Amino acid sequence: MYIKKDNIVISTVRSNKSKYEYYIPSKHLVTRWFNILNEEIFNNEVHPFKNISITRKSDCHAWHQGCYNGDYIFGELSLNDTFENKTYFLYTLAHEMIHQWQWMKYNKTDHGQTFMKWKNKLEKFEIPLGVSI
Repeated sequence: MYIKKDNIVISTVRSNKSKYEYYIPSKHLVTRWFNILNEEIFNNEVHPFKNISITRKSDCHAWHQGCYNGDYIFGELSLNDTFENKTYFLYTLAHEMIHQWQWMKYNKTDHGQTFMKWKNKLEKFEIPLGVSI
């Protein structure tokens, strides 16, 4: 897989990585970057989140909640209201998108084999994948 060096994900990660400039996400920005990451990294395999909430978190940057409603399954995302910079926001969103992919494909989320299968792909976009973000 060849990725151009001016790829929007790579250029955004590189240009914001060392900045300490608060990034305040909105639902619009989350949706925009979700669509970009989904196309560039996940081959549009990740279903959109049914609900996105942005609230102050004290013990994490975000969480994904898998849900059922009758025959329907969907995922919800809750993000912190402030990030150290845009790069950390993208790291976090990519991490939660993997959980959304796991939920829609396997009806479970964890940091095991199906989570780590994305590690090499994310590294190509200079996004580290870890258990905690």
